Amino acid sequence: MALYGDGDLVILYSNLLVMNIILQFVFLWNFRALWPLLLLYWSFIFLDRSTPFTGGTDRLPFSLLHTFPLWDYFTTYFNATLVKTAELDPNGRYIFAYHPHGIFCYGLLPNFVLKNRFPKMFGKLKVRLTTLDLNFWLPVWREISMGFGTTSVSARGLKNLLTKVKGGKGVGAVIVVGGADEALLSYPGKNDIILNKRKGFIKLAIQTGSSLVPTYTFGENDMFYQVTKESFPFLYEIQQELRKYLTFALPIYWGRYGLLFPRRVRLTTVVGRPIHVPQNPEPSREEVDKVHAEYTQALVELYTEWKGDYGDGADMKIVA
Repeated sequence: MALYGDGDLVILYSNLLVMNIILQFVFLWNFRALWPLLLLYWSFIFLDRSTPFTGGTDRLPFSLLHTFPLWDYFTTYFNATLVKTAELDPNGRYIFAYHPHGIFCYGLLPNFVLKNRFPKMFGKLKVRLTTLDLNFWLPVWREISMGFGTTSVSARGLKNLLTKVKGGKGVGAVIVVGGADEALLSYPGKNDIILNKRKGFIKLAIQTGSSLVPTYTFGENDMFYQVTKESFPFLYEIQQELRKYLTFALPIYWGRYGLLFPRRVRLTTVVGRPIHVPQNPEPSREEVDKVHAEYTQALVELYTEWKGDYGDGADMKIVA
């Protein structure tokens, strides 16, 4: 089985979370004399627990992770491209609504995190990725997430990021709107997203006076196949049962060579025009619905405009 040189890093990254958990169990079982060090580390996590909720961190050594030249291979593997469709005010406040989730949101790393992409196109905007709070309680994975500039996607974390970091000027949050539920819709050739029932990010934009920026990554859904109700009904039922207890989705997927790393597809992230939102600390339901409809229309127009260039030409479908 021959692998591309730049594919090795992608394989490693694809299985990093699983490897991290397994290695820690092995470490704990076989090196009990080092448990005091683990206790010190957990103490650090406890003392530093507020950082993901107050805008993240650029302190060393976290800030070095996404500057490693090795990540250039990740970009090469996917032939990742970032497309800019409009200028953004360097002193503005933005919520980049990212679609679709895919299995792992791979488009975020080459096009938003790495310093040679987004900062070159959009200047001095400080943009943070956001994720579930669970990621900040997993040892080692926590530091990796924070090294990529990731913060909490909770209302508290987002409000602090958008209003307090840099005085609320020249900042942005990337929110994967469809969430883990949308991961179960990911499949090559499909462009299904969850949007109609996602209005929290709209309300937050109004409360903080943040402009909404529709963002779509073509190819995000094409990297993995996964279990569906039609193809593997038994496994699908188990998956749905687990979902009830875990409260989030666990895709059962496979990619290149039938293994757990992604197919080599092109990833193109198109950043749309900003939708400026008037600030209101207590928006009404009608106000939220109005802005949501405006955002939905802008996203559909963005997708329609670029699907011929970077997609397969198929329509995007809002399923929920």
